[in-house]
Amino acid sequence: AIDNLNLTINEGEFFTFLGPSGCGKSTTLRALVGFLEPSQGQILVDNQDITNLDPEKREIGIVFQSYALFPTMTVFDNIAFGLKVKKVSPEIIKAKVHEIAKKINISDEQLNRNISELSGGQQQRVALARALVLEPKILCLDEPLSNLDAKLRVSLRKELKRLQKELGITT
Repeated sequence: AIDNLNLTINEGEFFTFLGPSGCGKSTTLRALVGFLEPSQGQILVDNQDITNLDPEKREIGIVFQSYALFPTMTVFDNIAFGLKVKKVSPEIIKAKVHEIAKKINISDEQLNRNISELSGGQQQRVALARALVLEPKILCLDEPLSNLDAKLRVSLRKELKRLQKELGITT
């Protein structure tokens, strides 16, 4: 449980929750995204109360520690999933998926592969692309690098900072 959390994160800031396992980091992110409802208090973004807003209306993306990708779908379909749910036209979906894939170094060849064929680092990129393609104001990352080896972790940490600055997204 989270008790008495009051937090201000400035727009465009890269913010990190640190703490031992079980202290509420993931729970806080899940409440911010809208997957958990707080028992009391409010969640304000840009001084607007989003506490009772459905997750898909919050303009907040999330990348889970486990990536939560669909293993039987292609990379393209995983990235496009949220856009399809929002009933975006196929032409715009194609353009947006290719645009974000290019920014995250996912090749056209990889877009046609199944998730099960990808390495952990490649799957992490797909999960990140799936969150970013929706153009969220805020991006929550729940231990996105913990399943990767040390060398890849360092590389992707730098890439995350580059993307965060390039896209001007609060992370």
